[in-house]
Amino acid sequence: MNTTHFKAEPIIPVKEHSSFSLAYLGDAFFELWCRQKILQRVQNRRLVHQHVVQWVRCQTQAQLAKLIEPHLTVEEGNIFRLGRNGKTISPPKHATIREYRAATGFECLVGYWYLEKQIIRFEEMMNQAEVLEYLELVLPECKISFTNAA
Repeated sequence: MNTTHFKAEPIIPVKEHSSFSLAYLGDAFFELWCRQKILQRVQNRRLVHQHVVQWVRCQTQAQLAKLIEPHLTVEEGNIFRLGRNGKTISPPKHATIREYRAATGFECLVGYWYLEKQIIRFEEMMNQAEVLEYLELVLPECKISFTNAA
């Protein structure tokens, strides 16, 4: 019986990934990060789901991109623009094309950080005061503070 093992090491070098694959992986990693952060504070299933949805939605990711963009290195900025400038296959239903593209750029950047094992850099960007304040604002019904997130 031939078994295939999942390898933690990426088979394809990061620079050879398409913007689609970076964004796809970035979306998955970002959602997992959001789930972990929310679960640290809320255990109610309905609230967990509602809060995670608010954080992973296109508009939130677009705003996060806007907040972190001034702090990006040249290489990170190039990765963000690679995702942002990619062709939009179908117009989004609940967001503008500008928001959708910025969110895709954000996901592309998160995918890049994930593949490059730069999780500390990702956390550094997500723990900026303005980012934490914004994440707290998108959860107005939440009685707990996310600005103390580690």
